[in-house]
Amino acid sequence: MFIAGVAGLCWYGAKHDAKRIEQAVTDGASGAVAGSVHGVTTAVSGRDIEVGGLADSNGERYRLLETLGIVKGRRVVRDKMTVLESASPYTFSAEKSGNVITVSGHVPTEAAREGIAVVLDHDASALKLASGAPGAWTIVAQDGLSALSKLTKGTLTMSDKTLRLSGLAASPADGEAALAELKDVPPGYMIDSSFDYLDDGKPVNFQLAYSASDGASVNGKLPKGLTPEALADALGLAVSGDPTTGISGEPGPVLAALKKLTLWLPEFETLTFKTAGGDKGFDLTGTGSPGVDLELLKQGLSTDLGGDVAVSVAAADDLPPEGTQRVNAATGETEVLTAGYWLPQLDFVAGYGQCRDKANALLSKRDVNFVTGSARLDARSMGVINAMTSVVMKCVQSGDLRVEVGGHTDSQGDSAFNKTLSQKRADAVVAALRARGVPEDAISATGYGDTQPIADNDTEEGRAANRRVTLAFSQ
Repeated sequence: MFIAGVAGLCWYGAKHDAKRIEQAVTDGASGAVAGSVHGVTTAVSGRDIEVGGLADSNGERYRLLETLGIVKGRRVVRDKMTVLESASPYTFSAEKSGNVITVSGHVPTEAAREGIAVVLDHDASALKLASGAPGAWTIVAQDGLSALSKLTKGTLTMSDKTLRLSGLAASPADGEAALAELKDVPPGYMIDSSFDYLDDGKPVNFQLAYSASDGASVNGKLPKGLTPEALADALGLAVSGDPTTGISGEPGPVLAALKKLTLWLPEFETLTFKTAGGDKGFDLTGTGSPGVDLELLKQGLSTDLGGDVAVSVAAADDLPPEGTQRVNAATGETEVLTAGYWLPQLDFVAGYGQCRDKANALLSKRDVNFVTGSARLDARSMGVINAMTSVVMKCVQSGDLRVEVGGHTDSQGDSAFNKTLSQKRADAVVAALRARGVPEDAISATGYGDTQPIADNDTEEGRAANRRVTLAFSQ
């Protein structure tokens, strides 16, 4: 009985000591491989150690085996490790297109792959695990990807310690933002960058030039979304030029101003519309066509365009020789410079009936307007006065006719005042036609006041129709 008890105690002690030794070997083996690059693992059976997994290099493999060899209590170390393939040169590339960055090349560890995936916001499974990466590679690669993300599109390449970043940035500021992501790259790395830009970073600054003889053109830098085609649509005529377009700014204020300006173009010989700092303030300078009332032209244009446009108007002083012919870009009419005025060229037989019909057709489409309560021709009457002159001149010279200019008012106010006002207005039209070459003895003026209405004076539409100028021919 005593002998059996002693034997049992010896067996228990030996077994307990074996477990203690196995645990000590297990702990020692785990500690020996704890610093491995790819997480080499160990398994212990008794006092035997089996080591497996991925060694980063033969050098790491030998160091791990050497460290395992001095684990206290171990008996045998079995090497089941695989050595990771090495890459030289160590390459990595990324390309951004749209909002997606794709990568290819090498990655030194799975942890580095996960870090790159965080920057990409998608997996980086396309990268091949390989050893041979230079120091701080993961940080540099992540910084490079952050820099690439600042570009509109581009390419990042790394070859050992050379990093190249190229592509298209929205502006110089975005290019600088990309380079700022690389400011902490460790010494020893070489950085090469090359950018093109969608925008030069300068403020919107353009000039639209108009000439009645040559049309419109634009140069400079337009706000975002504005093109020569959009300018042409707003103006109602072709716009040439090759401006650049910015990535910021609002086209709305420009287009709104030009649409209002369209109605005034026939009153100008030349005109320049340009930015006055930014895309909302503008300067407009122009020369009025001969015969236009410059004061009223400036007032009317300033009122229509509003406070965002500074208007300056002067008289045209560089007219071509008498008899020069052109096609007016704003109206499309063929004009001839006659007595210093641009008169439309008309082709019709100057008989009594034809002259009457031509004059009536003209005045049914285009009104001769005056400043309210006065005989002063308004800012946009120059065109219709020139057209009336062309009709009257042909009928007087070729048809041997005389013409009476009649002034008419509505029935509002005092009849005597209306008659006087209508006479003054008829006189003003006659004076304008004579200034353009109509013979003095072939034309007369009569003010009819409100005595010859052609519509109901009880409505605004009727009163507007009654306020008119007429041409009556006689032989």
